[in-house]
Amino acid sequence: MYDTSRNFFPLSSLKKQIDALSYSKMNIFHWHITDTQSWPVEIKKYPQMIKDAYSPREVYTQKDIKELIKYGRERGIDKKAVTCADSWWDNDGWTHHSAVQPNPGQLDIAYPGTYPIIKDIYTEFTNVFEDNLFHVGFDELQRYCYNYSSYSMDWFKNNPGKGYSDFAQTYIDKVLPIFQDKPSRRLVMWEDSVLSHDFAAKKIPKDVIMQSWNNGVANIKALAKAGHDIIVSSADFLYLDCGHGGYVTNDPRYNVNEPPALPSAIQDAFDDNPSAYSAASFNYGGIGGSWCAPYKTWQRIYNFDFTQGLTAEEAKHVIGGEAAIWSEQVDATVVDGKVWPRASAFAESLWSGNRDKDGYKRTTELSARIQDFRERLVSRGIMAAPLVPKYCLQHPHHCDLFRNQTANGN
Repeated sequence: MYDTSRNFFPLSSLKKQIDALSYSKMNIFHWHITDTQSWPVEIKKYPQMIKDAYSPREVYTQKDIKELIKYGRERGIDKKAVTCADSWWDNDGWTHHSAVQPNPGQLDIAYPGTYPIIKDIYTEFTNVFEDNLFHVGFDELQRYCYNYSSYSMDWFKNNPGKGYSDFAQTYIDKVLPIFQDKPSRRLVMWEDSVLSHDFAAKKIPKDVIMQSWNNGVANIKALAKAGHDIIVSSADFLYLDCGHGGYVTNDPRYNVNEPPALPSAIQDAFDDNPSAYSAASFNYGGIGGSWCAPYKTWQRIYNFDFTQGLTAEEAKHVIGGEAAIWSEQVDATVVDGKVWPRASAFAESLWSGNRDKDGYKRTTELSARIQDFRERLVSRGIMAAPLVPKYCLQHPHHCDLFRNQTANGN
């Protein structure tokens, strides 16, 4: 998955990533095209939306998108999953430019005028992206935003005893008929729509695919038990941007020897969300502000047993996986080395598994092959990161910590 909202990637860079995907036998390009920070995609009915691109040059026209789709299909890559502005959440781009306050960041789902706009944008997107999967977002709701919406406050006043899950369900009930306009198309949502502790919708149709990104196998199992097919992208194994520090500037927690107390407003937010990191572990010391630290090595990625503990029936619901590169600190100048060759390790795991016929991990065996594959990527113009000193490349397995790690069952 490539995120082009936090930093813009020229079309030439995305074509290069498609080349690398094809070299690694990965067949899906998930394009997270918009998010809170920018709206870099042309919508002909609402041309003003690209005012929220970073500049007029940093925009994907519908012609550009069709060109990229054609380029990918010629190389065996489908652009099957496209996040439509994260749908309800993370939508600073969906704003009126007369506002003098900062952008609201979320759609007002209680406002009736929201839904015709969603329909118009979705219609344009799906006329360009004609694939059989479409990602409609649904994650990381900041429920406090709705304290500032008169429409939302009226909804809660008129629905006493109802909570945020009921509120979320009203959105689902209104948008699914819009999104399910073609019987051949399946929708994808982030796992939050089912598993969030405070805003999961009451009822999501079982044919909606869930994309897991939290809590590893535990959430994968929960989604499978709920009857949903799953795309695995667990942050603790498969987020390739992790471990490079935070991007928020002038945070005093970067500069201290002991974990300081958080400002009360931030601490209150953590206290209200049990899954959040504590003051002692977030944005401090070795993790440097990276919420999903540490860095995900190719070994960690390859060793991820994402169906561990699932029954045979539950495992059938895992239909694939993807490594994700979020772009807060990534752009076209560095993306090759951030993604490759680590993503290639996951490609092998998806296609061939990570164990030999006796059930032992093949990590040691892979070490020589992935080092060689990195050289092949570089020779083809993909600036993949080096994994070892060149001595190790020239002397396979001489840099192994143990002579035969695979035989030890590790």
